[in-house]
Amino acid sequence: MSNVESKNQKSNGLDLILDGWLNSFKVFQSFQTEIAEKSLQHLHIQRDILNSTQETFSKIEEDKNKFEEEWKAVLQNTIKSINNEQIERLLSAWVNQIEEINSSIKEISGLPNQAILDLFAQSHVQLETNVKAALEQQQKNSVEVFQKVELLTEHIKQAHHVLLPTV
Repeated sequence: MSNVESKNQKSNGLDLILDGWLNSFKVFQSFQTEIAEKSLQHLHIQRDILNSTQETFSKIEEDKNKFEEEWKAVLQNTIKSINNEQIERLLSAWVNQIEEINSSIKEISGLPNQAILDLFAQSHVQLETNVKAALEQQQKNSVEVFQKVELLTEHIKQAHHVLLPTV
């Protein structure tokens, strides 16, 4: 084997190693991008679940209020149909007490659940914003590092070709 062929093989070998290294870096970068996209997808799914839960709670509250109104109207009509004034007053007082109890139960049970759900939703929005900002910064840094690695690889190849010129 001649000296020129030996230099060509060494030069081609280094080029292959550097190209392989650069391709590995590209693959790693694509995995990193894919993981970032999956993270964002999961955040969107979580947000959809929270929104759905909030809508469900609102629908339940709406249905419950509708049922209460219907029950109250039926009960008031029943009370009005009774011709005994004393029984009417007792039933009206009883209905008022039931409404007070129901209002107290609503305040005790409904507000904490809704507050916790609202807190989760707000926290999730903040988390999503922070994750997006971090991923954007990571992507910027990754692009910058990759450009520098490409430049370094090219400089090494050029330096190697200057030191071991091929014919």
